[in-house]
Amino acid sequence: MKKYFFNVLIIFGIFLFEPISHEVLAQKKTTLCGEIKDLQSPSFMVQFYSTPFQNNLDQADIKLNKSNGFATHFDILEQQTVNVFIGTNIVKVFIKPGDSIYLKINWKDEQVNTQFFGKNASDAAWPEKQKKAFSKTIESASFSQQLLTEMGYRSASKFTQFIDSIIAVKTQYLNNNKKGLSPEFINWQLAENRFELESIKLNYPSWFYAMRGIENKTLAVDSTFYDFLKVIPINESKNLGSTQYRNWLKYYFLFALKKQNQSMEVMNLYVFCEKLFTGEVLNHFRLHLWSDIMQYGNIADADKLYPFVKNTMRTNPIFLALENSYLNKNVATNFTLKSIDGKSYTLSDFKGKLVYIDFWASWCGPCIREMPAGEALKKKYAGKDIVFLNISIDEDEYKWRESVQRLGINGINLIANSQQNPETIQAYKVSSIPSYFLIDKEGKFIASPAPRPSSQEVVQIIDSALLK
Repeated sequence: MKKYFFNVLIIFGIFLFEPISHEVLAQKKTTLCGEIKDLQSPSFMVQFYSTPFQNNLDQADIKLNKSNGFATHFDILEQQTVNVFIGTNIVKVFIKPGDSIYLKINWKDEQVNTQFFGKNASDAAWPEKQKKAFSKTIESASFSQQLLTEMGYRSASKFTQFIDSIIAVKTQYLNNNKKGLSPEFINWQLAENRFELESIKLNYPSWFYAMRGIENKTLAVDSTFYDFLKVIPINESKNLGSTQYRNWLKYYFLFALKKQNQSMEVMNLYVFCEKLFTGEVLNHFRLHLWSDIMQYGNIADADKLYPFVKNTMRTNPIFLALENSYLNKNVATNFTLKSIDGKSYTLSDFKGKLVYIDFWASWCGPCIREMPAGEALKKKYAGKDIVFLNISIDEDEYKWRESVQRLGINGINLIANSQQNPETIQAYKVSSIPSYFLIDKEGKFIASPAPRPSSQEVVQIIDSALLK
């Protein structure tokens, strides 16, 4: 069973999560239309999340008509800020499922002036309004560098006070300008403002070094530094619509997990959530945990959590969207690659057999060290319904060919690099090597990633799969 350490459990990103009233959630067609004057390009781009927990934003390329007008429709599950790319500028628009927002943009001398129309126009316009209000201070392009400077010369307590002062400024600005804003949006924006900055406070001891390029080092702070956690509303279901609140929950989870100073199997992680969260927040955090493991971890661990998550969230629209992705994720992406003898092989050629894939390279020490175990594995299952694919990511084909011969690598030797089908590396999310995958006779993942050849676990998994 794979174990997760606190610092590799979750890869942080901006993921959307469950809004406040999930009972009324459904994917609804949302409309963004309007006109753009004086834009030299005939087209522009909009980015958004159609479903929660996506790795990448969805993208819509939009063309202006002869009257400089446009209209685009997209389906989303929850409220969010979408990015509209106008030349070198980004216009941020808050939008909810089912909204119809009219956006009027004047583009002149690379400057953007915006007007918003529609039922929720005031809400839609707020991100731009707040961005412009603080464009020279806490919303400026240089603010991240300023944070680094502040971390450098302030004490831990003084830095916390500095962050709290920013929260206070943003909160005051919203309270002074909330006329026309819906109550739901005000709550969402308050949570966005606060928890973006609370995350900085929580991560300050590790980010102090990480922002300087020094990893795996934590600034020593007095235990009283974390007293601010006592006044943070951890289990506030009304905040679940806020991306920044959900990100903070993940940071808090890793903070608490680090204090345990031990690795945990996936079911232990699932149970550990109960020590931190309650009620609706607990259910939704577990859903988020399952989604992250499904995307970044071992598919076998995602399989173990699936029935438990389904039992508590089976009617939730976001769970249903994730479940659809989960069921489809099991299918291994097909590919066609050139072999060392010039033949082309396609993954689907091996339907009816198990497929064990080894992504490696001639320059990779850990890859080479696993090769003897890999050859032993091939001998063990000679004549069985299993195929071994060795996929090199070498850019230098000569070094690949020389290494295959020198190391005596049997099985089918293929290559995938920046010139030879780089989509394969992207599809299998090969961010480090060696990387292994085990695929069943129907073309679905058994383990993604799979155990290394030298592990006893891989033998158990293959033996079990061959019996099916």
